[in-house]
Amino acid sequence: MNRQLKIGWAKTDITPDRPVYVIGQLYSRISSYVHDALTATCLVLENGTEQMVMVSCDMASVPIMHIDRILKRLDCQGLDPAKVVFNATHTHNATMFTANTTYEVFFKSVLGDICPTLNEPDNILKDAEAEEWFIGKMVTLITDAWDARLPGGVSLAHDYAAVAFNRRPQFFEDGQIISRMYGSCADASFLGFEGASDHAADMLYTWDTAGHLTGTAVCIPCPSQVYELHSFLSADYWAEARNAIRGALGNIFILPLFGAAGDQNPLDLVLLSKTNTEELKIWNAQETEVHRHFDMLETCKDIGERISEAVVRGYRKARNRIETRPVFLTSAFTMDVALRCVAEADVIAAQKRIDSVKAKYTRPGSLPEAEMIRCFVDIGYINRWKLQNETTRFNFPVYIFRLGRAVFATNPFELYVDYSFRMKARCKADQAFIIQLSSNAKGGYLPTTTAVAGGSYGALPVSTMVGPNGGTELVEKTLAAMDALWP
Repeated sequence: MNRQLKIGWAKTDITPDRPVYVIGQLYSRISSYVHDALTATCLVLENGTEQMVMVSCDMASVPIMHIDRILKRLDCQGLDPAKVVFNATHTHNATMFTANTTYEVFFKSVLGDICPTLNEPDNILKDAEAEEWFIGKMVTLITDAWDARLPGGVSLAHDYAAVAFNRRPQFFEDGQIISRMYGSCADASFLGFEGASDHAADMLYTWDTAGHLTGTAVCIPCPSQVYELHSFLSADYWAEARNAIRGALGNIFILPLFGAAGDQNPLDLVLLSKTNTEELKIWNAQETEVHRHFDMLETCKDIGERISEAVVRGYRKARNRIETRPVFLTSAFTMDVALRCVAEADVIAAQKRIDSVKAKYTRPGSLPEAEMIRCFVDIGYINRWKLQNETTRFNFPVYIFRLGRAVFATNPFELYVDYSFRMKARCKADQAFIIQLSSNAKGGYLPTTTAVAGGSYGALPVSTMVGPNGGTELVEKTLAAMDALWP
């Protein structure tokens, strides 16, 4: 007989009360104000023999630079740090609580002191102080969730919420088909979109022994990036989704899970292109902030309502099939897939362009930020060449668990939806939660063969650790691990 499940929840506010670096764009941003609160939530599932601890943060990516210290500080009897997995909602209006910004670890490491000087306010929260603040928050959060474990039940539901839109329109230019992330669909050369979108909403509901709803984990395959170009702090559409869900179902815990959505965004580019042709060009360049012509708050509220409606529909079904002793099996292991390698000729050409920039701008701080950002792709070639001369494999942790007839599987990528479709369709589970930007690692985008052929950000070596060959390996190895939890 299966064992009684115990469930623990906790949440905490991770909104800084001082200015911080805002992470997610190539241009530098320091927070101007708090639009809405940033949240971290922890869910513990444990039955005496198996356990899984999931932490979801309103951040751009998993806080990989902090995880080892967080896990080492945990002092919870019976908790296995190897079963603690972080997940990010991918808001571009939050911080990573460190000084290791894109500017520091990427641009300055290659271009040196010619990079522009950043004007920081005196009270900025960064470096060791920011790291210690965040690490302490995470240790307390996980400890509180572990200590809150009580017998309970779970149930699952699958529904739909139209949140994601493909963000890679295709164009016919100079006799060939190209892709352009955030390209304008109003252009006469626009052909259509590179790929599909996934409107699935997968929900896990938790209940106490009296049958009262205590929380829900909601997997939406779309980044929370309506506000992404600006400098204020925000959980983006998840702030409105949480409000709407709690308005309908009470003050429950909500764990956002980020479904595979590397080629997705929450905005309809067909509609947006009608009034933002020039703004989309600036957005695509990623060199500076741009104000687009639409109501961002209204859009977030609309998305929040659509997610809430799916969660409520799922709740009506899930409340009638609560399991207190579900099949619960877990697996945590290291996976390796092929690294995406670059050609030496491309690296030589990239190095020549970088050298010309260094020759033009010699004084410290003299390189304009826009010019620095134009070096992004070339720096990517140089860095990849160094890496591939050390290894041709990319290694990362994977966390997989079966709960009843559903399976949860993590990966560290911004995974294009086609890979998720393949895993969802072929696995033995009735329902699969494919959770990206997780796995306590960071793998960049994982594009399809079509995307690599089309080019543009999200498909170039600089923004991808792994290519389509590695993507196929990921699919096959994840499927094997998921299906191993079934007889």
